[in-house]
Parts: sequence; C-alpha cells; structure tokens
Amino acid sequence: MTKSINEPLRLNLQYFAEEDPPSDPPADPPEDPPAKLELTQEELDKKIEAEADRKLSKSLEKKQKEWEKQFNERVKAERDEADKLAKLSQKERDDVEYQKKIDALTEREQALQKQELRVSVVNELNEKQLPSNFADFLLGVDADKTFENIGSFKKTFDEAIENKVNERLKGDPPKVGNTGGEITKEQFNKMGYSEREKLFTEKPDSYNKLIK
Repeated sequence: MTKSINEPLRLNLQYFAEEDPPSDPPADPPEDPPAKLELTQEELDKKIEAEADRKLSKSLEKKQKEWEKQFNERVKAERDEADKLAKLSQKERDDVEYQKKIDALTEREQALQKQELRVSVVNELNEKQLPSNFADFLLGVDADKTFENIGSFKKTFDEAIENKVNERLKGDPPKVGNTGGEITKEQFNKMGYSEREKLFTEKPDSYNKLIK
C-alpha cells in the first residue's frame, strides 16, 4: 500500500546535530616574567626624595584644611555672638560682658591653682623619693584627691621595688657588704631607687625596719 502524500515525513534528528565541542580549550601560553627594574643610587635617592615630598605636601595640605576649618568656626562663633549681642538691650550686653570677665578670671585662677598644686606634688614626690615625672598623672580635681593619688602611687611603687628585688634574690643569693654602719632613717629617706634596692638586697632586715 502506498503512503499518502500528506503523511508527515519522519526524520532522524541525530544526523543533523553538531559535533561536541572539545572539553578543554587550549591553554594560553605563559607570559614572560616582568623585567627587573634596576635603579642607580642617584635614581633611587630621587625616588625616595620625591616620595618624601609627596607625603610632606599631603600632610601640609591636611593641616591647612584643619586650620581653615578652625578659623572658619571661630569666625562663625564670633559672628553669631555679635548677632546675639546686637539683639540684646544695653543692660543685657553689659551683663554678658561682665560674665565673660568673671569666667576669664575664674579660668585664670584655676590654672594658677593647678600650677601651684603641681609644684606641691613635685616636692612631695621628691620628699618620698618617688619619680617626679609622674606629677602630671597624679594631679586630681583638688588637693585632697591629688595627695590620695600620691599615697596610692607610693604603695604601688614600693611593692614594685620589692617584687623586683625578690625576683633578683631568686636567682642570686644576697651578698652582705660593708655599708659603713647602720643606715639612719634620714639617710634612707635621701636614698634613690637604686640605693634602696641595693640595701634591700644586702641587708633586707635593715630595709624592712627603715621603710616602716
């Protein structure tokens, strides 16, 4: 029996499929390593100088912006203050100026008191044979708090000396030397850190008596 001319034609599509692409494409050829840059000493010095100039210019530019910002803020504050005063009556302006003078005097008085207190702290530290360069760290809001700080600092400092000496004694036995007689309390108070440490190492009993 012959097939109808209108019957659809059946095709095998596998004959028309494209071939599979290769699994791995060819690798690119390796690149040549960059050539090593060699500079003379003069060229190296110029590069270092140029880099230093660049950093200096950048730092100066940053400082310039900070100064300009501070200047503009100060000008704005003064302008705002002037505008504020302009809106006040004469009596109110006089009161504001008077308060400014009081505040300035108070600030100067506080600075003077702080300076005098610092002198007292330095003298107290010297008297107690403590390093006076800690004076600024020991300053408190008032004299009572400041001298309380000094007492705490002395206790901590003495403990640190004793701990350090004890650590040394663990490694080396104490050597008893001739100190030319017993040390008096007055002599002990005049001793520095290294002298006290030596006394503790050589005569711990005398040290313990004198430190009380």
